[in-house]
Amino acid sequence: PAHCETFIDTFAPAAPTGLQAVPSEGAISLIWDANPERDIRGYVVLRGPVSADALEPLSTEPIADTSFQDHAPTGVRFAYAVQAVDTAGNLSPPSARVEETAR
Repeated sequence: PAHCETFIDTFAPAAPTGLQAVPSEGAISLIWDANPERDIRGYVVLRGPVSADALEPLSTEPIADTSFQDHAPTGVRFAYAVQAVDTAGNLSPPSARVEETAR
C-alpha cells in the first residue's frame, strides 16, 4: 500500500569561510563569505578570550548578513568564529578562528 514519509533535513551546512576581522576605534568588524547552500537561514557569530577552548554566541538569533560589528572593549584581544544555520536549524561547524583587538 502507498504511504507518505516526511523527510527531515539533518545535514549541517559547511563551515563558513573567509572570516576576516578589521579593528577600529572601540569595535571589531567581521566579514566572511556567504555559504553556498540554498537553505541558509543566517549566521551565528562566536566570541571569546583567545585562550578559550569554546567561544560563546554574541546573539540569540542568527543574523542574515555576512558581516557583523562587535562593539568590543578597547585593548582586549578576542577570538572570533562564525557558524552557519540552515532553515531546519542545523548548525555548521565553526569557521576558522581569527583574533583581533579593538583600538
